[in-house]
Amino acid sequence: MGGVFEPFLQPSKKEDINHFTPEVTLADLTLQGKRAKKYFNTKSLTLSSFYEMNIDLLPPDDQLELEIKHKQRKLSLEAHKQVVQYVLTALQDSQPLNSQQLLQLAGNQKSELTALGNMLLRSSKVGTPVSLELYRQAMELGDDQGTFSYANMIYRGYRGTEKQEEKGIQILSKLAQKGHPYAQMNLASILMRSEPDRVKQAIQLYELAGKSGISNAYMELGRMYRLGYGVHQDHTKAMNYFQKGAAGGNPQCHFMLGVYFSSGLGTSSKEPDQVKAFKHFQKAAIKGLPEAQYNVGLRFLKGHGVEANMFNAAEFFTMAASQGFQLAQANLASMYVEGRGVRRDVEQAKHWFGKAAAAGGPIGKEAQQQLDQLSTTNENGGSKCIIM
Repeated sequence: MGGVFEPFLQPSKKEDINHFTPEVTLADLTLQGKRAKKYFNTKSLTLSSFYEMNIDLLPPDDQLELEIKHKQRKLSLEAHKQVVQYVLTALQDSQPLNSQQLLQLAGNQKSELTALGNMLLRSSKVGTPVSLELYRQAMELGDDQGTFSYANMIYRGYRGTEKQEEKGIQILSKLAQKGHPYAQMNLASILMRSEPDRVKQAIQLYELAGKSGISNAYMELGRMYRLGYGVHQDHTKAMNYFQKGAAGGNPQCHFMLGVYFSSGLGTSSKEPDQVKAFKHFQKAAIKGLPEAQYNVGLRFLKGHGVEANMFNAAEFFTMAASQGFQLAQANLASMYVEGRGVRRDVEQAKHWFGKAAAAGGPIGKEAQQQLDQLSTTNENGGSKCIIM
C-alpha cells in the first residue's frame, strides 16, 4: 500500500548486541546517480535519446513485456513509452501537462501513473523528475497512493527534489484524516521528531495505522515505551504493542518479545523464559532478521530454551553471517576452526574471521587476532575462540 515509499521512523538507540532493538528507519532506494535536470536542457530530448545517452528510464523492453505477460503491468509496452515521452516533452518545454490527456495515455487508470512512477524510481538513476510529475498528476486525479508518494518526495527533498516540508505535511495530514495508514505513520513520525508536545496525537496515529494492518506501527509504539522515547518508560505497554505486532507477523516485534522473555522482563516472575524467547527469536529468524538468526544460533549452541544442536547453530550463524552480522561471522569462524557443527575448514574460518575483522570494533579486533593466529599456527592445532 505504501508504494516505493515506506514510513520513515526514528532510529533506536544502540544497545547491547545480544539484546538490542533493531534500528527502524526508512529504507531508501540504493539507486544513485546524477540529478536529471541537466539532461532536460538538451535540444532534442526524446526517449530514444535517453537510451543513446545510456540513461535508462524504463526497464529493457523484454523485461517489461515479461511483466506485462504475467499481469504485473496493466499498460502495454507502447503505452509505457508514450506516457514517459509525454512527461519528458512537457518537462523539457516547461509546459504544463494535461491531466486528462495523460490519463487517456494511461488507459484511464490513474493508479497506473503511480505504478509507473514507482517503476521509474526503481529502474532509473535519473527518472526522479518524471516520477515526481507522475505522482503529482495522479494526486490531482485523486489517487491516494500517488498523493502519498508525492508528499514524501517533497517533504524529504528526495533525490534532488525541491524540499517543501510544510506542503508535504499538509498533504500527509489530509491523507491521514482519510485513513491512509502509511500517511498516518509518517505524520506520527514527523510529530515525534519535530513536535514533542504532540506525542498523544502521534500515538493515536500509530495506533490507527496498526489497526489498519501496518504492524510496523506497533513496533514503533513498543520501541517508544521500551526506551521511554517521548513517553514514560513502560515495559508492560511495550510488550503489549510488540505482541500486537507479532500477531501480524512482524519479525522485529517477535525479536523484541524474544528479548523480553530472555531477560525476564516479559515474565510475571521476572525470571527468564528461554523457551518462549527461543520461539519468538525463531519466528523472526525464519523471516530473515539477522539478529534473530544469530540469537537462534546462540541458543542452539548453548542449549538455552532448546536442546543444544551444533549443526543447527552453525546453520543459523551462517544465515546471519551471510547478511553481514558480525557476531555470527566470528562465531561461525570459530566453529570452522573447531569442527563443531561443520566440517573443520581453516579456509572457511579465515574467510569469516576476515569478514568480522573488516567490520571493526572490539569484535573485529578480536577476530583479527584469531585470524592472525590461524595464519601462523599449524592447521592441525585449532583453538577455542567463541566470541560473545
